[in-house]
Amino acid sequence: MESHRSDQLLATRVAPRTRSQRPMSDAAAVVVGAGPVGMLAALLLGRLGVDTLVLERRDLPETLRPVAQQPDATDTMSRAIGIMPPSLDLLGTAGLADAFVDAGVRVATAYVHDARRVIGRLHFDGVHPRFPFVLSVPQARTEAILLSALRGAPDVEICSGFDVRAIRHDSTGVTVESAGGDRVRASVVIACDGSRSTVARLAGIRRTRSVYAERFFMADHHDRTDLGTDAHLWFTPDGAVESFPLPGGQRRWIVQLPPGVDPRRDEPVDLERVVCRRTGFRVDRSDRVWQSAFAPERSELDRFHSGRIVFAGDAARTMSPIGGQGMNTGFGDAAMIAPIVDALLRDPGRSLVEAWEQYSAARARAGRVATRRAAAGMRVGTMTGRLRSAVRSRAIEAVLRLGAPQLARHFAMITIPSSSGAA
Repeated sequence: MESHRSDQLLATRVAPRTRSQRPMSDAAAVVVGAGPVGMLAALLLGRLGVDTLVLERRDLPETLRPVAQQPDATDTMSRAIGIMPPSLDLLGTAGLADAFVDAGVRVATAYVHDARRVIGRLHFDGVHPRFPFVLSVPQARTEAILLSALRGAPDVEICSGFDVRAIRHDSTGVTVESAGGDRVRASVVIACDGSRSTVARLAGIRRTRSVYAERFFMADHHDRTDLGTDAHLWFTPDGAVESFPLPGGQRRWIVQLPPGVDPRRDEPVDLERVVCRRTGFRVDRSDRVWQSAFAPERSELDRFHSGRIVFAGDAARTMSPIGGQGMNTGFGDAAMIAPIVDALLRDPGRSLVEAWEQYSAARARAGRVATRRAAAGMRVGTMTGRLRSAVRSRAIEAVLRLGAPQLARHFAMITIPSSSGAA
């Protein structure tokens, strides 16, 4: 498919160029940020024939490989693992669904426990005709698959080591400048540069942010349990524990921390002791391969666009990672942006403002529904105390007995409002 270029702005690319060789006129679309959402947006644009340049602050290697972190080196961010069926549909449009399914673990059942017993089950076997499961894939592997696909995409180029420091846009395009003085020019910029978005700050868009009181600690272990490929959630009077299978014979454990404990400043968390006390499962500290502490937050930009700049993923909004809604919502953003950009480049007379307003309304609505669900799930799961825990157990039993199929669709994000066929 032939790439679309604005004659006023875009130069013909005759060979791959390094960053230092770039002219000012560079691409039809620039994506800022090579996280999962930014890379998927670039892939979808490339498949539509849109000449796309990805700018990434980090120095990316030729391939990304998951690197085992020293167990005592605590990351301070949550890392996504859950890919929902609507997102697998989207990845399928980029030709990647099979690669992801092959790389992940299919979670078909989630067990819900209280401190004494199993109080219910969620089965995902009826939520989707092709993907009747939630796929567990570490974010590092997700990024590796997407990066490999980007390396082979004919209409997409990646420029790593580009730290955005200035953006100027006018009626015909956007100029993006790096800290080192490199400049690129595009018709449209898609900002996927995370919750501390530099692009949003440079565009003067305010972000409303609130941090939840709950704190969590999680670690990936070599799995020596008999939990298999199922997910398990424990809601106890002392706090929640979640456990998910990972590829390669590993398992992720997430524990809610007691009030006042913050592993970002306090002593290292004895996650294994907490898991044993709340669940009865013994997990060996020596089996840790990665760990992270996080404080959930929610945030949203006042608007999702500014001139020729549009925001997606965490750059547009964040939500509690409990429930795995955030990255999947960002994938839905990317899926809606790509055809809009393609249509704008095909028809320069089309109203840019109207197109971005339609996108903003649809994706703000989807994001707010996902954010409310994530917050509600965290609120229910993190209630402590014996009385409240007993009431919660009875309520969960009743809900799962009466509406388990609908609740499974809810957690699999099938029911999130969408304008792109995905969450």
